[in-house]
Amino acid sequence: MNRNPVDKSHRDVKEKLLPADIDEILKKYGHLLADYPAIAENGPIYPEYKRTKRLLYVLFPLKKHPVHGITGLLAIEKYDADGYVEKYSYQWKVIYPKMGKMFKHISAWENEPHDAEWTEKALQVESEPHHHHHVPGDRKQRQANWDVWTLDEAFAFVAEYIESGKEYKP
Repeated sequence: MNRNPVDKSHRDVKEKLLPADIDEILKKYGHLLADYPAIAENGPIYPEYKRTKRLLYVLFPLKKHPVHGITGLLAIEKYDADGYVEKYSYQWKVIYPKMGKMFKHISAWENEPHDAEWTEKALQVESEPHHHHHVPGDRKQRQANWDVWTLDEAFAFVAEYIESGKEYKP
């Protein structure tokens, strides 16, 4: 499934991002969520939610995908003193069965800078600090990310695969 990135002229890498509107997210994407109370060895899997003035941490368990299995979208937003998103991480990952960090990875979007002079050229991207960990099972690989900078945009991306049942392949 090829996604066309937003025209670069519409986004500034220093753009101030607003915190996720959880009520709006649930209205738009609530139909994709699931509880898994019958998973015995690890206990139930329910949504996790924590929000303060400086942090959003939420795990959205998703309906079972025919290829990827029981997955979830983990959203972490850290806010600056003015309430804007300072750092974000949206990770679509396998949440059951438990696996190592690399094996559970499906796709992730973050704005943690990797522009230090010692950073490998292969890991530096044009949209820095925004980047997309696009290869399932390999979080090290990164590419430019012009189209997923918010939780809403991450959900829109993941929704295509949950609703269609298609395997995510970059």
